Amino acid sequence: MKTHKTKSSNSNNAAPNTHTVRAYESVVAKIRLLIEEEKLGPGDLLPPERQLADRFKVSRHSLREAIRVLQEQGVLSAKQGSGNYIQAASQADLIRALGFTSKGSTRRLFDLFQLREMLEPQICALAAEMATTEQLNTIRDFAEKVETTEDFQEGQKLDQSFHEAIAAATGNELLYNVLREINKSMLPTASTPTERQRRDRVSNEGHRRIIAALEAQDSEAAREAMRLHISEIRSEVI
Repeated sequence: MKTHKTKSSNSNNAAPNTHTVRAYESVVAKIRLLIEEEKLGPGDLLPPERQLADRFKVSRHSLREAIRVLQEQGVLSAKQGSGNYIQAASQADLIRALGFTSKGSTRRLFDLFQLREMLEPQICALAAEMATTEQLNTIRDFAEKVETTEDFQEGQKLDQSFHEAIAAATGNELLYNVLREINKSMLPTASTPTERQRRDRVSNEGHRRIIAALEAQDSEAAREAMRLHISEIRSEVI
């Protein structure tokens, strides 16, 4: 529970914290773009920190924070006394770890969310009419597993299974297959523990609204619950 003192402290520190977050996020994007442009692959050495700081015109603190984030994401690996190496078992794994980073791929991510916002509310509305008790139990089971897992990557997979289970409940195989193809392109993008926790909270709240509407067999409520859910996640990701 926040106290008056905590609010005062947050108010005093709001601007510096916001500046710090923006600084390191910008550096993360620049390093990712550097990896793509220089065609660096698994095992390649990243340029030294001093060189990167000069190149990006950023502080060493912001650079080190960005490198820490990329290490958490599995993009970089530090070797003491040697530097930061590109970490991946293969080029495909590296591409997967980098996710959507360039302007073109960011646009693709936006397009995917736009497609989901057009398609999934209608899928959810149809599922509210067609879902069997067994299918509802499967949907609810995936949502509960998403909430209880502490592994972010696993949570992303379970979240996809949740959405695919809803599509399966429509009984329309084409809709199910289309959604599965969309999900294959939806790579994890949260980079810090704080972002992951916030994303999890928003996602779980959305899942609960969707399940309530499905269980009530309320097509309009299901449509609106899914529309809101996709919109909220899009705001978190992009």
